Amino acid sequence: MGKEEDLLKNLRQMIKEQGIESFHLLEDLVPIEEQMEFFRASETLRKNKYVFDLDEEIVILFSSNQPIERKKTSLVRLSTLPEVSAYRAIETYHSSPLEPELNNWSSMALLGSKIILNSNLSGQQQVYISSGLGGYGKKLRFFGLFSTKDRQPFSDLQREIVDREFRFQFSQNEIDIESFDLEENYFTILMLFSLDTDARESINATIEEINKYGNFLDSKYLFTNVKILDKEEIIKMISRRQGNDLGLNDY
Repeated sequence: MGKEEDLLKNLRQMIKEQGIESFHLLEDLVPIEEQMEFFRASETLRKNKYVFDLDEEIVILFSSNQPIERKKTSLVRLSTLPEVSAYRAIETYHSSPLEPELNNWSSMALLGSKIILNSNLSGQQQVYISSGLGGYGKKLRFFGLFSTKDRQPFSDLQREIVDREFRFQFSQNEIDIESFDLEENYFTILMLFSLDTDARESINATIEEINKYGNFLDSKYLFTNVKILDKEEIIKMISRRQGNDLGLNDY
């Protein structure tokens, strides 16, 4: 079992044991490091019980002459208030950030504000599930990288088989495909699935079925919710593993 599957198993168990009815996923792709920076700033604010004025923070947020760091502080402060006006201010800013470099930060603030509001209005425990790839609605987003067993190019027939089998198997298990990119000797899938779906089991079954048609697909693959690898990173990874029976790292 890979560490990502351990994570999913632990999340399922926690939600079941604690009777959690509502959880939130960040829809935007925000690096984990930046997410943690935001939540550390938010936690520091709560611990210190810093007093500030809501209206003043909104003015600062939409001002054209405030430094980035000050606006980051305003977003954190506004996100800790169970006020609809604070949420609307963050939402408006995030829809068209005056500073594009604050897009991720305002995305985090918007989610934080939503969680505070929901918790305050419903009285129910709200949980945030953090990952580098986020999700959509109640579905987690994962990136998968797969390659041919011997790193040889796919034939046209093999491409057809791979495309058909993955789309069919995923549709049967309610796994959404956001992107499916078939390259010369590898392919990537960006997928969404609910927390109670065993995506890895579906992937393994699909690979097993595909390999009935010539045993050409490596059974080892990368499955992660940390980041999307770019083409250069993928090629380097595959090159390192070329001729190695271990195939790709199974994260």
